[in-house]
Amino acid sequence: MIAEALKGKTILVTGTTGFLGKSIVEKTLRAIPEVGRINLAIRASARRPAAERLEREVLSSPAFKRLKDELGEEAFARLAAEKLSVLEIDLGADGLGLTEAGRAELARCDIVIHSAAAVEFDNPADLSAQTNLLGAARMVNTVRETGKRPHLVHISTAYVGGLIRGLVREEMPLDPGLNWRHEAAVLAGLRNPVEEESRRPEVLRKLRREARSKVGPAGTPAMARATERLREKWVKDRLVERGRVHANAMGFSDIYSFTKAMAEHAVVELHGDVPLSIVRPSIIESSLA
Repeated sequence: MIAEALKGKTILVTGTTGFLGKSIVEKTLRAIPEVGRINLAIRASARRPAAERLEREVLSSPAFKRLKDELGEEAFARLAAEKLSVLEIDLGADGLGLTEAGRAELARCDIVIHSAAAVEFDNPADLSAQTNLLGAARMVNTVRETGKRPHLVHISTAYVGGLIRGLVREEMPLDPGLNWRHEAAVLAGLRNPVEEESRRPEVLRKLRREARSKVGPAGTPAMARATERLREKWVKDRLVERGRVHANAMGFSDIYSFTKAMAEHAVVELHGDVPLSIVRPSIIESSLA
């Protein structure tokens, strides 16, 4: 039934350089070879263009070993060339940073599986908000702006219930009584005050002493670089802690589950007439069979 429903369909998958996204792509290629095309949302990095990241970070993954063993390397390469393509997407940019050609390709998609997420429990608060919450909102808005109605599958988590005790029903979304826009603004606003704190004279003096103990009698440029690295770590550590404290205060154990819960509210509010499914997997781990 699933294979028949996806026959000839064009699918966009985000988060394909991550653990879950790779698995979705591999399973689709292996189990549904009749799928039309799979667009992999990949952002170019400072070191590599998106197409090179597809080769190095996705297709070279052990996740594809079974399919390569079944088909052989050459047949797998032909299948990948026929079925897979890169769509450069930046979840941190308005309109996902898409070019006109990219927007046209998005409009051709029948299904959008939004798997991209900052999954670490100890991410800086503003990074988690940008990726998990605002990234999901931008995805929905950009899909709607195409004027098309692909089925949007939003990958959430089973832990959006936070620290609620007792029976938690599968409602969409669970309502902790919070406003996702306000929470996004709160988390995004944490960075500037922390950056300012990190540049206070007493903080910088402490960081310079620590840097000197690490680099020894190095010259000024080396000292400056070491101090800046320590300052950046100082900022990150405090953003992690303040995100954890805020998430706890809002009824969640960590910044990941908190921002994913708020993302559910965002996509439910914004999807309009775009068909929406929310999937809440529990802990996902790799396995060796």
